[in-house]
Amino acid sequence: MYAEIHVERGRIRAVLPCTTGSIIRTETDSFEYPGSHVLPGFVDNHAHIVGLGARLTSVSLHDATSLEECLARIAAAPVHDGRWIRAMGWNQEHWTQQEYPLNTALDAIHADVPVVATRVDGHAMWLNSAAQRASGLDVRDEVLVDAEMDPVWNAMPSASDEELRVNIVAACNACLAVGITEVHDMDVHPLWLEPMRALAEAGALPIRLQSFVRAQHNEWHETGTLPMGGEFLRICGVKMYADGALGSHGAFLLSPYADRPSTDGICMLTTSEMISRARLALDAGWWSIATHAIGDAAVRNVLDAYEEVRSWSDGRDVLLRIEHAQHVHPDDVKRFAELNVMACVQPTHCLSDADMAERRLGDERLPWAYRWRSLLDAGVTLGAGSDFPIEPPSPLDGIDAFVRRVPRGHVSSWQDGECITRDEAIEAFTRAAHVTAEMDFRRGQLVAGMDADLVILDRDIYTCPDDEIRSATIMATFVAGRRRYTA
Repeated sequence: MYAEIHVERGRIRAVLPCTTGSIIRTETDSFEYPGSHVLPGFVDNHAHIVGLGARLTSVSLHDATSLEECLARIAAAPVHDGRWIRAMGWNQEHWTQQEYPLNTALDAIHADVPVVATRVDGHAMWLNSAAQRASGLDVRDEVLVDAEMDPVWNAMPSASDEELRVNIVAACNACLAVGITEVHDMDVHPLWLEPMRALAEAGALPIRLQSFVRAQHNEWHETGTLPMGGEFLRICGVKMYADGALGSHGAFLLSPYADRPSTDGICMLTTSEMISRARLALDAGWWSIATHAIGDAAVRNVLDAYEEVRSWSDGRDVLLRIEHAQHVHPDDVKRFAELNVMACVQPTHCLSDADMAERRLGDERLPWAYRWRSLLDAGVTLGAGSDFPIEPPSPLDGIDAFVRRVPRGHVSSWQDGECITRDEAIEAFTRAAHVTAEMDFRRGQLVAGMDADLVILDRDIYTCPDDEIRSATIMATFVAGRRRYTA
C-alpha cells in the first residue's frame, strides 16, 4: 500500500494516505520512496541464525550439481591449524548419481584434517576418517544420519563468542536485505544465548529474535536456561525433534518408503518422551513448545503428545507448534485446529523437494504432502518461514511458492489444489507468523500503536502478476522505526 507513516519511539503513531508512494517520518528523519509500497516487516518463523552465519563463512555446497564439484570446493578450502573444515548443503538429489557420497572420497583430498559436510537438510553428515577418529567413532564409509551425528557435534571445536557474534550479525544483515525484521530462531544452543544477549543489550542486534532453545535432550534444563522477555531478544520456547528429514529417509512415516521399502524412517522421540519433556518445560515456566515433525507418523505422534498437554490445567493456553508438517495424514488435518496447534511451514521446501517427494512417498500418499490449503481450510493458523540456511532467506520466494507452487525445473504448478491465495501467503509471513509467537498484539499490521517494523517494496505484491512477486526489490527495511537496510 501507499502510505505516510509517522513513527515515534519505535512505534507507529499514525498512518496517513499518500498518493505518490511511501513516506516514513521519524522524530529526526524523513524517508521518501516514490512509487513504492510499504508492508509490515516480514517474519521468518522457522530458521537458524547461527546456521546462516556458518553458511556465510563455511564452504557452501548448496548449488553443487555433482560429487566432483563438492570435492573440488572442499579441497580449495583454507586449512587452519587446529580447525576442522566445515561444509554445508550437499544434496545428492541434484547429482547425476543420486547416491550418498562415500567418506573415502574425502580421505583422498584431506587425509589428516577433519572434514565434516552436512546435507542440505542438516539430517545427514558426510565426514572423512580423520573426523570420525577425532569423534571417537569407528571408521566407516557411510554417511551418518540424525542421532548418529551427535558424537561429531560434541567433538567439533566450538566457535568462540566473538566468532558467534560476527556470524549472528552477518546473518541478521542478510535477513534485512530481504525484508525480514524478525526471526523465530530454532534449536538454539544455550551457549549461543550469551553473545546474542550481549548484542541485544549493546543495541547491535539489528533484527528481532524469538529463541526456541534445544530440548531434545533437555539441554535447556541441563544449563539452567529459562524463558526471558526482551525487545530484540526474547527467549520464548523449547524445541524438540520427533523425526528426521524426507531426503535422508529419516522422516517417520506410517508405512514404508516407496523407494526404500525396508524402512519407515526414524522415530527420534516417542509420544511419551515428548510428553515428559513438555511437562518439564511447563513446570519451569516455558510458554511455547515447538516440535519438528515431517512424516505423517511423526505428526500424529506429536498431536497425540499435544492432546495430553491440552488436558493439563496449565497446558490449555500454552502455545503449541508443529514445525514443517510436511506430510499430514487426512485423519490428522482437523486435529491441528481442534487442539489449537499451529502449523509452521516452509513453502520453498516444496519447490526443492517435489521430485524427491514423489519418489519417497509414491502416488497414493503424494496428495498428503505440503498441504497448505487443507490446513487453512480446517481453520489452522499457518505461519511461514524458510528454514534457512537450508533454503535462502527470502520471504518473496516463499510467497511465490505458496501462490504458484511451481517446483524448480517445472513449468506448471505441482499438486496445485494445495496452493493458497496471495493475501493468505503474505499473511503467513506477517501477522500470522507473529501469531505463532504470540506477538501479533504488537506487530504485523500497519496501524497506530504497532511496532514500526516495516519493509518497502518497489511494487505492490498484492496486485502484480504472480510471476513478478519474486522479482520485487526490497527498497528499505525498518526495525523499531530505524532504517536498518537500504537498497
